[in-house]
Amino acid sequence: MENAVEGLKLAFAVLLLTMALSLTIAFFSKARTTAEAVLQSSDKTAYYDYSKYSVPQDTSGNRIVGYETIIPTLYKYDKERYKVTFKKGSYNETTGELTIEGPLSIYETQSNKANWNKNYVNDFDGETSSTKGHKLNICSFDIIEETQRNEPWVGSSEQVKLHLDAIFSGGNYTLPQNPSKYLSYSRNPLSNRNNKFIEQIGEIKTISNNDNVDGTESVIGNKTTTKRIITYILIN
Repeated sequence: MENAVEGLKLAFAVLLLTMALSLTIAFFSKARTTAEAVLQSSDKTAYYDYSKYSVPQDTSGNRIVGYETIIPTLYKYDKERYKVTFKKGSYNETTGELTIEGPLSIYETQSNKANWNKNYVNDFDGETSSTKGHKLNICSFDIIEETQRNEPWVGSSEQVKLHLDAIFSGGNYTLPQNPSKYLSYSRNPLSNRNNKFIEQIGEIKTISNNDNVDGTESVIGNKTTTKRIITYILIN
């Protein structure tokens, strides 16, 4: 008889424990639901209607980009050693057709032609084996080509950044070798933040002879180099 009573007490205790656990779980579940409802009601974006956004493209699927895309691309060109070149063209917004008209001059180099590497080729010139006849207009950012021209910012990531800062702001770049002199980049195409460009990404291959390509290493025999090139075509 005593064992039966003890068994009933134990069963009752287990029942009370089960009920307590169930009530506790239900309480926390209700509290969580209430907290989520409060958070949602305080979120200003909870009732926004979102629509799909697509990047404008030309008929070839190339993106139409602006200042926000070009800036981060250029600030990495010296470290990742790709080439960024600029061209001008006409764009039909209705048909999406693009016509490239030629190189877009960003600035004129002030480096001494006599110090240029003989393998250097300017985008405005076409292929040539001598410095005679080279144009001073520059439409590309390529650390190897800049090394071949002995530009003052080559060799220092900080100076490359300062040079780009001056171009984007349309300001002056102070020569590190002679702080009393500077290069002026007023009214260059990259200082206008409203300009729009079509972006083309590809690769170029160059073949060099036994003369050094970038002025920093010797190459024996012919060498084929593949380089990534990003082209921005001004369309407005």
